[in-house]
Amino acid sequence: SLYSNGLRNQRVRWDVSNHPAYSPDLETSDFHLFSEWKNWLGGQSFLKNEDIRINVNAHFTSLAATFREERIRNLVHRHEKCLNLYGDYVEK
Repeated sequence: SLYSNGLRNQRVRWDVSNHPAYSPDLETSDFHLFSEWKNWLGGQSFLKNEDIRINVNAHFTSLAATFREERIRNLVHRHEKCLNLYGDYVEK
């Protein structure tokens, strides 16, 4: 009922933290890493935070060359597309 919901809501205390909607440590160009990170981390467990840091750094280091090559290839493709459309805006 409305009365019991009102009582329950009075008992719930929410802690609100002031933080940005995004991490100030990440460039907007880094967001493509999230899906890769999520896929790689799936099903893994770590005993210590240090283990996470070491494994994530090693994984991203191994991906760095591939990501750079892929991004440059995509940049060339997008540049050619833009030139072919005489600079008109292109979604994808």
